[in-house]
Amino acid sequence: MMTRILPVIIVVLFVGVGGLIYFLGDQPQRNLRSVQTPELPYPYEVVEMAVENEGVVLAGTLTLPVGEGPFPAVILHSVAGPADRDQSFDKHASFHVIADRLTRGGIAVARFDDRGIGGSTGNYFETSWNGFADDVIAIKENLQALPQIDAARIGAAGMSQGGAVSALAASKDEEVAFVILLSAPGLTGVAALKLQLEKTLALSNVVGEKADKYRTLFDDYMAIVQSDPDAPVTRKKLRSFLQGPGKALIPAYGFVPKDIDDRVLMFLGPWYRSNVQFDPQAAYGEIDVPVLAIGGSFDPVAPPAEHLQNIELVLSAAPTQDVTVTQFEGLNHLLQVSKTGLPNEYGKLKNTISEDVLSTMEDWINVRFGERACSTDDPAAPVDCNE
Repeated sequence: MMTRILPVIIVVLFVGVGGLIYFLGDQPQRNLRSVQTPELPYPYEVVEMAVENEGVVLAGTLTLPVGEGPFPAVILHSVAGPADRDQSFDKHASFHVIADRLTRGGIAVARFDDRGIGGSTGNYFETSWNGFADDVIAIKENLQALPQIDAARIGAAGMSQGGAVSALAASKDEEVAFVILLSAPGLTGVAALKLQLEKTLALSNVVGEKADKYRTLFDDYMAIVQSDPDAPVTRKKLRSFLQGPGKALIPAYGFVPKDIDDRVLMFLGPWYRSNVQFDPQAAYGEIDVPVLAIGGSFDPVAPPAEHLQNIELVLSAAPTQDVTVTQFEGLNHLLQVSKTGLPNEYGKLKNTISEDVLSTMEDWINVRFGERACSTDDPAAPVDCNE
């Protein structure tokens, strides 16, 4: 029983609230295509971009609708772990599919390689979630300078960790016009991880002393990674943990350093600590722009009964007056139509992302920031986009 649950506990302890399962950027690429992968020729313009932020160059792709514009735009940010601009995994390319659908609907889309991935420079694991939010803001400022983009209609959308990052960007910069949260975390980092642990133990029928051993292991690990990361004693404790009881729990992802000291640096670094220290109140509580929050009923990573519900609760007390919360039945964490919701079926599924989710995103943006919404005589327009 203990060995059967072990691979899932690995994920619970070491990945974090923003992803908790697969790091999509580490998935094997098989040069296959899903049924939703866009095919050439595209009925819109594709522009390669490079944006600099504090010495880091972010490489990405901007898709522009047909016409003169200026168009509304959205910046996409991916799930936890290093991912390319398409959020590629197995035969799927989630962000390519989203960009294609929205751009065909009159919305410009910017998607970028994460730091240290593809054409982007920098170090992903040495960057906090606030640092990623600054990247989103830098991309927004670059888009505002383009004549094809309406500077007042640029929003941010993200999946899982990317949703939290998008919200942080809107909280830091009032010029971010809207936020879309896709399977975003709604609990504090430690609470989310504890929930994952308990659900995993229950599903695997691990009870009594065996379950308590995992709870103790979890508590020991959390106590270490929440300690002062610069203190020699913290590094010593984590090093001992990873070489002792935590040795078998290190996930076999390609990005995980082989050297024990490099592993210590990673788990005590800004990115991982952002996972553990995540606070939904700080991320969502100060938002003053329209928000669309979407979750899937089969999501075992950020179960909507807890995460989406708490996001709605926090947003109900936030300054924003425009909040749409939608739960779709039968969708997993990546918002694919799924059978079980478990991560081991992600790559096996034919669909990359639910068509209902794509339609909801497109319609929600266009109602508020599309051509109709920007008509000065339209009472439904939340802003005068023509100013």
